[in-house]
Amino acid sequence: METQERVMDVVRPIQSNVDNQRPLFSHDPEQAYKEAQRLVSVVANRCTGPGYLVNINGKQYPKIEWWTSVSASLGLFPRVLYSKRMDRDGEVAYEAKVEVHRNNQVIASGEAMCSNREERWRNADEYAIKSMSITRASGKAYRIPLSFLAVMAGLEVTPAEEMPRGEQSQPAPESRRTENIRDEMATTKQCAAVRGLVDNEMVYPEEKRQIHEFLEVGLTKDRAAELLDFFYGISEFNRGAGWVKVSTGKIEERRNN
Repeated sequence: METQERVMDVVRPIQSNVDNQRPLFSHDPEQAYKEAQRLVSVVANRCTGPGYLVNINGKQYPKIEWWTSVSASLGLFPRVLYSKRMDRDGEVAYEAKVEVHRNNQVIASGEAMCSNREERWRNADEYAIKSMSITRASGKAYRIPLSFLAVMAGLEVTPAEEMPRGEQSQPAPESRRTENIRDEMATTKQCAAVRGLVDNEMVYPEEKRQIHEFLEVGLTKDRAAELLDFFYGISEFNRGAGWVKVSTGKIEERRNN
């Protein structure tokens, strides 16, 4: 008898003739890495904010909109093979399978389920449960060929739709903050600098919404440092020359473009 603890998702890579497929990037490893970095740079600028990412316990998880935007730029497109209702008493559950195609070649496939026995979907309409099974299967299929891009972008590779609602980031109770993360909270100076990004015209609206979210749930020192380095660049101390800028931030890059 099946139980609720059963694994709900299965991912199966497709075995195919590699000679008949064009690579996503150059055959030259160094050039391929540069091409991937360039794509990630564009994605980091455009595919940000709650429309593309979900903040869960301080980590960024890509939504299906992130995966589809990245895949489309590489000529990868989904094909739904099926979404069928499971034969289960007293339960509305759908299983879907999606393939990712490129140049008429199957790159990967993913299978996933959605059920009204999940807390998040307990009171959902049947059509919504069916739709989510397709969305989850699509995220699974995309993750196989594109997970390395999510890692390069500083994101988790698990699609956001797979994460339980209860794990979505919420402001921690005061007692919990006091016990666990007080020493890690951002300094007043860091918070002020991060808030200043909201008024900067070089910061995109989606990014500003994400910054607001970080501030609401509690900004840590590490997260504040990441944001400031991302937008303002990184400087290192050199005994002979003092503080030297070793990388430019997005604000400077956007002003120069």
